[in-house]
Amino acid sequence: MKRAFTLIELLVVIAIIAILAAILFPVFAQAKFAAKKTASLSGLKQMALGLQMYSGDFDDTAVFEYGYSDGSLNGDTNAYHYNTTWVGRIMPYVKNNSVFFDKTIPEITNYSQFYQDPNYTDSFYSYAWSWITDFSLNTDGYSRQTYDGSSCVNYGSSTSVSRSLTAISQPATRLAVTPTRYGTISNWAWSRFIAYDASFPYVDIYADGFDWNQLVFDSRKQYGNRFIGAFSDGHAANFGPDKFVKRYFNNPGQNEANGWSSYCAQMDQRQLWDFWGPFWSGD
Repeated sequence: MKRAFTLIELLVVIAIIAILAAILFPVFAQAKFAAKKTASLSGLKQMALGLQMYSGDFDDTAVFEYGYSDGSLNGDTNAYHYNTTWVGRIMPYVKNNSVFFDKTIPEITNYSQFYQDPNYTDSFYSYAWSWITDFSLNTDGYSRQTYDGSSCVNYGSSTSVSRSLTAISQPATRLAVTPTRYGTISNWAWSRFIAYDASFPYVDIYADGFDWNQLVFDSRKQYGNRFIGAFSDGHAANFGPDKFVKRYFNNPGQNEANGWSSYCAQMDQRQLWDFWGPFWSGD
């Protein structure tokens, strides 16, 4: 007659299974995240190539990041309701809406509705999908020069001059697109960032609403210290926290800069303008 398992033997088997599950589940989770990150890097590469192709068709001009109302929606004048941002402009080259959304977080699936901004109750702040992608374009370091001037501390009046890609002296190091996060919103962000704000974040807190300074750095929720980006020459790669001038909300004594002048000095000394792009120059 076959002998049945004793209770102790069954408990031992269950314990072994539990131990194996505790070991393997984190491995599976890491593998799943790695696959999502690889998919996001692939999407960034597609966007980088789309940006290159767009510029090739438009006399070497970098894509303009902001959108506008073209009046096609029964005369609607709200620019936020039109897919005319940089996303819409390079869509003919990318041909995939989902590419513009980071795969490490949930993403929207309805591309025909308007998304109401939870931080602003006015219906004016409702957006077509191309405004709220969580892969975002570098406004003043890639798309266009936004100020006149000769340096970070000696800048003048605001302007808007589209960049020529060949005018960027080190395209392999110039960030064009990277993941962003908009406060506590789980599945969308904002389609553009301002380089001189994004490069000067608080590194010990997360934004709970819209914050230009935190848009890029808050993607560390998923990426930790290994951010990803698409660059002006068409490649996609990782970059680290050394690209930021760090501030500490809870311990200001650790700040790498305290105010605009010292921020500019840090950016100059560490040659970080090559990465983020000088807002006062077409370089």
